[in-house]
Amino acid sequence: MKKIILSIAMFAIAMALLIAVILPLAEHGRENGQKVEIQMDSVDTKVSSLSTAITR
Repeated sequence: MKKIILSIAMFAIAMALLIAVILPLAEHGRENGQKVEIQMDSVDTKVSSLSTAITR
């Protein structure tokens, strides 16, 4: 019985850690990744417009 209670307590701690720490960090990383992708698209567009203006 003691092992079952200990297992349930450890599972509860693991789930709390997952919900409180890991999921918010993953969401933050996804948001930053999307921002960087948009910025890179903007830079690529600007560089492409410069390269077409230079060619003759």
